[in-house]
Amino acid sequence: MRIGYLHFLLLGFFTLISPDPLLMIFAGFTLFFVMRIMWRENEPKHLLVNMVLYWLVIGILLPFGALSQKPLEAFSRYGGANMIPTATLLGVIALLVIVMGIHWPIRKIHVYKADVLLNILKRYDGQRIFLFYIIYSLIAAFFSKALLGFAGGQMLMGFIYFKWALLTFLIIHTLILPSNTKFVIILISIEVLLSFSGFWAQFKDYILVAIGAFFTISRKISFKAFVYTTIVGVFLFSFAVVWTYSKGEYRRYLTGGERSQTIVETSIFDNIGKLWEIVWNDFSPEKFGNSYQLGTEGLVNRISYVEFLALTLKNVPTFLPHEDGQLLKDALEHVFKPRILFPDKKAIYDSDLTSKYTGVSFASKDEGTSFSLGNVAEAYVDFGYIFMFVPIFFYGLMLGYMYRTLLLKGYNIVWGLCYSAPIFQFAWSFPVPTAKYFGWSITWFVGFYLINRYLIQYLDEWMLKKEFRG
Repeated sequence: MRIGYLHFLLLGFFTLISPDPLLMIFAGFTLFFVMRIMWRENEPKHLLVNMVLYWLVIGILLPFGALSQKPLEAFSRYGGANMIPTATLLGVIALLVIVMGIHWPIRKIHVYKADVLLNILKRYDGQRIFLFYIIYSLIAAFFSKALLGFAGGQMLMGFIYFKWALLTFLIIHTLILPSNTKFVIILISIEVLLSFSGFWAQFKDYILVAIGAFFTISRKISFKAFVYTTIVGVFLFSFAVVWTYSKGEYRRYLTGGERSQTIVETSIFDNIGKLWEIVWNDFSPEKFGNSYQLGTEGLVNRISYVEFLALTLKNVPTFLPHEDGQLLKDALEHVFKPRILFPDKKAIYDSDLTSKYTGVSFASKDEGTSFSLGNVAEAYVDFGYIFMFVPIFFYGLMLGYMYRTLLLKGYNIVWGLCYSAPIFQFAWSFPVPTAKYFGWSITWFVGFYLINRYLIQYLDEWMLKKEFRG
């Protein structure tokens, strides 16, 4: 059975039972279109993974509502119920627009043949790739917090993001030449486990990069691959449900009971042991069913981001006027005025902006959290229903040209492909503030351009097999 047919069978099923059938059809066809246009042969699927994630933050309530027999309005948490269907529609259109923007610069890029990639990858020493990834991961872990601690340090974060390009290189090389397979699986598992010792538990970062890298050489998703991917997806979903349910108590432990993001419990192994203790208690046999249900609902609500747009639609222009581009101007000024040169630059607080334009008061960073409005909602505040899609298209166009430049200017084909790995930081941009979208994309692009221009040749030489060096 072809995956296209299976997709439409699933879409037909969800449409028949959905309380919002028209939106379900539109969102389902959009997802199919995104998967077709973003499935680029012999390239890492990082763009595709991020666009599917984009779809989830705007569309996950549709299949979940179909299964639970609840209309979209029933999932309101802040009072935007009547505008959630409209917000979902605008979000799906925004996804189509940004995908077309990304696709335009890369539509005619030559697709490299698998045997060409294979011949290049055969030149590299798998053990050296593995060793350097470990070394660089330790360096990135040590310096990431340090870079964020001084003015202008964020512009150097591209060098931290390079870890994800190395992970992609390692996975692709291992898939083609599987000498390191067991060690790579163990390494990634350890890194995922250790990520739970911190406040944010960045396990999803490793998963997103690994999925994008895994399908690099695949010409299409076979039915067998679809089944395996579904099994892995169900496992990861359950993993996320457990984390969603138990993270509140765990974070209170990390911060010593304070509502902040400052960790006072710094022992990695003690923290992981405490998390295991909390999870074991939360999901004991007598509590499992109720905890899993509440965790699932919490995860779906956490992924879905349309209500902030719904609240904004409700509040602007009824109570607040459109800004006529002021938010976009502020975001650009924030990015292009580095704090190292402009120490008095005004800070942007996401929760303050979100509270203003939604009409709902949200907790700030000082209280241990932050709520961003997202660049689609910001575009609406600036330009209204129609012209909001103009900047969204250009966001996609900018990302597409950055991807194209790094791909074609890469030190070689493989490095150019791997440079796309860090886009999970910002590419699923619906909930990402405009200033951060610009800032993170420029940090990625400039950092990787400099790495490719001045450093990669030395690393590449060291990673080659002995007979190919010098």
